[in-house]
Amino acid sequence: MTKRRDGPSLQEQKSQLLRLKQDLEQFKSRQAGAAVVGSLQARIRELESSLSRAEAARVTDREARRPRGDDEDAESGDMPMADGTMRATSSRFPPRGRPGRTF
Repeated sequence: MTKRRDGPSLQEQKSQLLRLKQDLEQFKSRQAGAAVVGSLQARIRELESSLSRAEAARVTDREARRPRGDDEDAESGDMPMADGTMRATSSRFPPRGRPGRTF
């Protein structure tokens, strides 16, 4: 897993959030002081907002890198070539069928 320059990766943040929530439950069950529980809850809220911002940025980045095409192309799964024409795959692949079965 690679680290990003601006901090821990998204997966690392999610696992840290999970650990903090588990710690909070343990502190609550042990009836720890309000200062400990309050600071832990504040850290959880901060991490959750950081995660939501990171996930939104990731989705935005993914959408920005996605090639823009016609809606028809996106639905059919056909990939247009650089010059705008469609590439046929029927000449490269035989029709599907069960092996050993002839008609």
